[in-house]
Amino acid sequence: GRLLERFGTLLRLGEGIDQSREMLAVARANLEAASLPHCQVRQGNLYQLPNQSESFDLAIIHQVLHFVDDQALAISEAARVLKPGGQLVIVDFAPHSLERLREEDNHRRLGFADTEAEGWFTHAGLTPKSTLKLAGSPLTVCIWMAEKPTPDQLQQTKPAANQIHLQSANGISQ
Repeated sequence: GRLLERFGTLLRLGEGIDQSREMLAVARANLEAASLPHCQVRQGNLYQLPNQSESFDLAIIHQVLHFVDDQALAISEAARVLKPGGQLVIVDFAPHSLERLREEDNHRRLGFADTEAEGWFTHAGLTPKSTLKLAGSPLTVCIWMAEKPTPDQLQQTKPAANQIHLQSANGISQ
């Protein structure tokens, strides 16, 4: 709800998903106080979003992945609901060694490397775009961005039949 509250004036429609009824109640009150009737929040599971495929232009996963068990599945599900050409933005921590966050705040992971984020994107059929790092002490926040390819972009990445060059085991080209 916080991102909707911050950026709601820039959106035509906005929707936030959370599992916690308590967090949803707070978010609803804040959205109402901010006069953002075109933004809503609803209960849902990150692994099974309550939305149709290809229904969003932008999805943001903000400071959530360090709490979940299967980051790749969460990214794949976000990719499912993106329209072709849609953008996925992930905001989370770079690798760190603050073990107290596991105990005090239930973090399952202590940050992520850029290569992990790129792997999740690729696995989900997304094209990694850029990464921003907001250095802090003791934590650095990363913003990883990816795009769901359009049908035209997918077609451009496939070689045409007349461009395929095969070499047989005996060295004779076909």
